[in-house]
Amino acid sequence: MIRVILSSILLILLTTCSNEIPLNQDDICKMLDDNPSWKKPLLDTEKKWGAKPSTVMAIIKQESSFDSRAAPDREKILWVFPGKRPSSARGYSQAVKSTWEEYQNETGNNWARRASFKNSVDFIGWYLSKAKSSGIQNYEVEKLYLAYHEGYGGYKRGTFKEKDWLLSVAKKVKLNAAKYERQLKNCEIVVKKRNWNIFD
Repeated sequence: MIRVILSSILLILLTTCSNEIPLNQDDICKMLDDNPSWKKPLLDTEKKWGAKPSTVMAIIKQESSFDSRAAPDREKILWVFPGKRPSSARGYSQAVKSTWEEYQNETGNNWARRASFKNSVDFIGWYLSKAKSSGIQNYEVEKLYLAYHEGYGGYKRGTFKEKDWLLSVAKKVKLNAAKYERQLKNCEIVVKKRNWNIFD
C-alpha cells in the first residue's frame, strides 16, 4: 500500500513539474482538453477576480506562449558570452519579481510560484481586478493588456501612446481573446468531480 501511495505522489510531482507547451495555441478548447488541470484555476479566477478565461489565456499566450520556464533572453557580453537578463520577468504570466511579491503580500499566497499555471492565472486575475480604478472595464481587452504591460501608472501617463509595436501587440491580444471567447461557446469548461479513495 505504501509503495502504491509513494508511486502516486511521484506521478503527481512529475506531472506538476512538466513543461509541456501546447502545440495548437490557437484553439483554447484543444488546450484545455490536453491540460484539464487548467480548467479549475481559470474558473476560480473568473469567480474570484472577474477575469474572463479568454482574456487570461490570451495574455498568457502573448507573454510566454504557455511556457512555464519563459524568461527574457540574456544579454550578450562581447556578442558571445551570456550576461544578465534585461528583466526579472518569469513564468506563464511574465510577472516581474517586484509585482509578484506585491501579489504575494496582498493575497497572502506566499508560496505562489511563477512557474505554476494555477498561481500565474490567479496573479493575472488579481492584477486585472485593479483595472476599474484606471477606468478600464473587464471587456476592454486591448486596454487591459496595455495596463498589464506598462503598469497602471504607465497606462495613466500614456506611456504606450508612442509605442506602435505595443499598440499592435495589444490589438493582437484583443483578437486572440475574442477568438478564444467564440471557441468557448462551443466547448465546455467543466471541472469533473472525482471521488478519490487511496484505501480502496
